[in-house]
Amino acid sequence: MPTVRSSAMRTVYIRERSFHSPVSLARTLGIGLDDADRYIALLCAHGVLRLRTGDEPKEYDPLGESAPRGTYQFVYVGLALVESVCIVVYPKYLPEIDPKRPDDATCAAMSQVFRVLRKSGGSYASIAAATEEGMGANDRLALMLSLLEMYDEYGVYSNYVRTIADNGSGNISWERTIAANLPFVRDGRPIYFDYKTVETDADASDFVTRLHRAVLTECSRFMQESGLAQLLALDEVWLSDSSVADFGDADFVAYRLERERAVQFVTWKQDVIDLLVRYVRDEGMSATSDAPLCLGTSSFHHVWETACKVAFGDVLAVRLGELGIELAPPFAGMAEKRLIDVIPRPEWAALGAGEERACGEVATLIPDIVTVRGAGGRAAAGGGTFAILDAKYYTPLLGERVGGVPGVESVTKQFLYQAAYRDFVLAHGFSRVVNAFLVPSCGDAVEHLGRVRFPGVIAAEEPPFSNEVELYALPAEAVFDAYVGGRELDAARLAEVVG
Repeated sequence: MPTVRSSAMRTVYIRERSFHSPVSLARTLGIGLDDADRYIALLCAHGVLRLRTGDEPKEYDPLGESAPRGTYQFVYVGLALVESVCIVVYPKYLPEIDPKRPDDATCAAMSQVFRVLRKSGGSYASIAAATEEGMGANDRLALMLSLLEMYDEYGVYSNYVRTIADNGSGNISWERTIAANLPFVRDGRPIYFDYKTVETDADASDFVTRLHRAVLTECSRFMQESGLAQLLALDEVWLSDSSVADFGDADFVAYRLERERAVQFVTWKQDVIDLLVRYVRDEGMSATSDAPLCLGTSSFHHVWETACKVAFGDVLAVRLGELGIELAPPFAGMAEKRLIDVIPRPEWAALGAGEERACGEVATLIPDIVTVRGAGGRAAAGGGTFAILDAKYYTPLLGERVGGVPGVESVTKQFLYQAAYRDFVLAHGFSRVVNAFLVPSCGDAVEHLGRVRFPGVIAAEEPPFSNEVELYALPAEAVFDAYVGGRELDAARLAEVVG
């Protein structure tokens, strides 16, 4: 059966995109150099660390940092438990802190990050399972989180015992009452002074119920002792003083569980039994006892993009008839089309036999976020704003040296998106087009960092179109709060970007 790790767990906070040599990592984690080499191999295998070759794009690096070739960089946000060390990798937009003494702001930010990851992944268990190797090496953490999350939703596994009682509090069984009791007849109507009732009680002594309680308690104890409970905002679960080992060896316990599974037809209870069987059999877990338990993602930029879509009310997939504006020609008959469908597609043609033949449709431009705003409400033509936004998980540096900014391809695409919506903007009388990049910050206010132009390549535009792509730093805490709550940013912050 799985064993709970030692309670002597040390937590170390490391900034995403920071780079390390074996020596510096050993010093940061408080381990020996041999252990550091082993940790590096394990973390690289699970996508937490990546070897720098010197060919990576500079736009992703933290402010002012340049990773020497041959070092290892944390390309991950989340946590990784390696033996007695819990490595918490916090997002790169947060300021660097003492690895062993994190401040309250960073701890609070990480708690929010895990809530965001849970929402984007559907559950903590699914995030834990999403390692580069699938469920295998990370099976234990995913399994424990699955059990705790199912308990949070459904409670403890229980079987119910139905009994017949005399004059009980349950529903009256008239069939049994009539068969067992003589009535008193009054005015031709039978009256029963005693009646039989059906009582339904949870069978607290049921084997699976008691085992489930013990397993949940053991999983919760692991979360508490490892520090994961605080990070993941998991409540303590204390349901049993029994050890899982008290129920017998793995084969006997699995046999009892499989017998129960054969007569159980409630889906969630079947799922719980399946999880318990895996837990007691330790399937695929013993051989990987030294593998890190990971909960996080190496694609946090996707999380930022998704959060910005929600926070800014992206309408790319909204039908034109639902935008809240009166459609004008040539879009008047396109109410069922989506805003993404308005963008033209490249037209390829094949040549042969002296003639040109049109080919089928190909992929086209797809902006990150499009939102329409106006004084008359969420969307309004005539005086409204048409905003084309691109969420970038970058840490920009603008000054004598430019770094951590979107590349030429990203800048060019923003102007192409504007051109793609030209007819729609003009037809509906929008008075302003906003073209902007959105990056995260640890501040509490929207900050207008700068803008980029591309003269000589991108032709100058007349109002309402823009000749610049603006760069805004958004308070990540506010954006993620909006995302977790399934709502848009507050009106004041939205107005600073899209008017």
